[in-house]
Amino acid sequence: MTRIFWKNVVTWSLLGLMFLLFALVFGPAPALASDPDAVLYEVTEDMYLKDPAGNFVTSVVPGGRRTAVAQLSGWAKIGTPLCPAWVVLVVPDAKQCALNATGADDLSLVTGTGTLSGTFAVVVQGDNLVDGPEFVIMTGTFKGDADLSQSLAGVAPLGRITNGVAAIDANGDGQPDLTLNFRGRFRLPFALDAGGGHGKPRRDRDAYYLSDDGWPIKVRDNERSLGVPTVRLEITF
Repeated sequence: MTRIFWKNVVTWSLLGLMFLLFALVFGPAPALASDPDAVLYEVTEDMYLKDPAGNFVTSVVPGGRRTAVAQLSGWAKIGTPLCPAWVVLVVPDAKQCALNATGADDLSLVTGTGTLSGTFAVVVQGDNLVDGPEFVIMTGTFKGDADLSQSLAGVAPLGRITNGVAAIDANGDGQPDLTLNFRGRFRLPFALDAGGGHGKPRRDRDAYYLSDDGWPIKVRDNERSLGVPTVRLEITF
């Protein structure tokens, strides 16, 4: 959710070299270690910088903050709170539900921590089987504490959500029918050069996510927005 400036270039160069050797000797690298209930990708983001008094500024200032509003899209496993089993009564061959969300965060640039909140809609395929799902079957809100300190400090391209609370409105009456806790993991894309060091970001360059066990995992084509690698947010209830 923000640009990363890696500090430990030696460590990341070795990591990239190990990744390349692993791929040559053992074949494809391992997948992301977590098994989330839902995954969202940051399709767009509008970010602003503020000074300690809350005034908008054009560059980072001591004690400042960053705020942002992002549009996210992704999916949830069927049988989870965001994709109940009854979905098959609406779409008999459904294997998962699509998610659309709008999220806003407010983070301290000193600690890398802050809060986030937003709204979401659960959608399935509607009257056009060619384009993306758009028929809303459920809506809700979410909030939680965000920690992007590792990313902002240049330590690792990871972040997390703690104390997450989601309120689900399944009846469309504007009142929550179910409230539940969740946690989240952000994976920010990064580039590697041919030697395994940090590569210069370019749209035509391969990008990677960092797995839970420290391996770089290639960003797939369907994890890009208009060709650009996206931030990946994994949700577990």
